[in-house]
Amino acid sequence: MKSVLIITPRFPIPTNGACEQDRLAGIMQFKRLGFNVHVVAKIFDYCDKEIIYKFGKDNNIKIDLVRYKFQDKKSFFYYIKRLLNPKFWDSSAYEYFDKEIQDKVESVVTEKCPDLVWFDYTYLWPLYNIVKKFGIKIITRSINFEPNHFLEEDEKSLINYIKFIPKVLSEYVTAKKSDIIFSITLKEQKLYKKLFKNTNVKNLPLRNLHTKLSDSHCIGDKSQLNAFFMGSTYNVSHNRRALEFVIKEIAPRVESEMPGKYIFHIFGGKIPQDIVQHAGENIKIHGFVDNLDEELDKMDIAVIPSLYGAGMQQKIFEPLCKGIPSIISSRGIADYPFESNVHLLEASSVEDFVSALRQMIDIELRKRLSQNSIKLSKELFSRDVLDGIIQNSTIILEGGVFTG
Repeated sequence: MKSVLIITPRFPIPTNGACEQDRLAGIMQFKRLGFNVHVVAKIFDYCDKEIIYKFGKDNNIKIDLVRYKFQDKKSFFYYIKRLLNPKFWDSSAYEYFDKEIQDKVESVVTEKCPDLVWFDYTYLWPLYNIVKKFGIKIITRSINFEPNHFLEEDEKSLINYIKFIPKVLSEYVTAKKSDIIFSITLKEQKLYKKLFKNTNVKNLPLRNLHTKLSDSHCIGDKSQLNAFFMGSTYNVSHNRRALEFVIKEIAPRVESEMPGKYIFHIFGGKIPQDIVQHAGENIKIHGFVDNLDEELDKMDIAVIPSLYGAGMQQKIFEPLCKGIPSIISSRGIADYPFESNVHLLEASSVEDFVSALRQMIDIELRKRLSQNSIKLSKELFSRDVLDGIIQNSTIILEGGVFTG
């Protein structure tokens, strides 16, 4: 049986966010493809280790957990050490210079000698040399091009441009030492290929999307339509800004121009009260719900502005997989081949979104968009397609050719 060592940040249980869902799906994907799976992951002090270990036992997955050190109180020497050595400047990567996780990875690689090592996220590169000295091939899964993501989420300022530099260096080291990098969008695949010409870059969409695929969505001819916006958590700045855009700008304009036609439903955790207080009567706040699939089945239209943010935003692609007629910012599609007026309606300004919502009153338009988005989503995100991406990624190993 082929074996894989998966090294990931915080173990993805609980799976509240899209990144956790993607990483957990990746672990289970390797099991489904017949691999012996061993996972080394970081853990916060508040995480329930017993639940994680039980998951491992139930699925015959060996799990080693190492606590995050950045939680600890920092000494003056800590800051001097990081300042004097450029390789320590990227705070995300610095966590993986920690002796405990370095020793753990070396121990597992020495004892188990896996056929390959899979790294979730590009900032885990401080562990690469351990793997390389054993001659084992490395696959890195990029969740986004981190330098761009950092600037977009934390805003452009002098200090952030300084922090931007080590994040670029992290991407460079990752590209140089990885045998394959899996981008998460076609747009970012093109960026990696442009910046790192000798790197083998393939694209791998969110690995959990195949569970969101539907054969149909109920399209009703109703006097009042349910539109919705969702984000995994509104602590993420791009989700917060998009929520503000929906509540403060889109919903009021729609109610003014089409009174009583739309109710806007808001899903997701940690909704900020300073934004909620601006919600009008045509907005219903649900927050985090356990039965999200059931709630989305009741929705008529997805309204998903994407004002900034890198990577592949699940809140954009999940409605498309489910066949919910969607109005989406074109930038959020990230070069996946969804076309405006074929699979969705594109919008950027508040005027665009209001105009698109007016068009969506047409039931025939909604039916056509729904059918087309399901068809294309199945072509792009089905389980067989996602498994095939892994299986067809050929890596030369000591024992011959590995084909997944």
